[in-house]
Amino acid sequence: MNAVLGILVLAAAKFLFGLEIAITLLTVLICAIGGIFGALLIIILNYLGIAFV
Repeated sequence: MNAVLGILVLAAAKFLFGLEIAITLLTVLICAIGGIFGALLIIILNYLGIAFV
């Protein structure tokens, strides 16, 4: 359940809020393993311009 919510949060960040997050196999795996916390990590790293740009 947490994995599904993480992927939904990532999709919402990309499509609803317009963040330029690259949806790759790595980002999906991080969300699947980390869930919501993994999605938040990806969003923060993208916002800071460190990764997933």
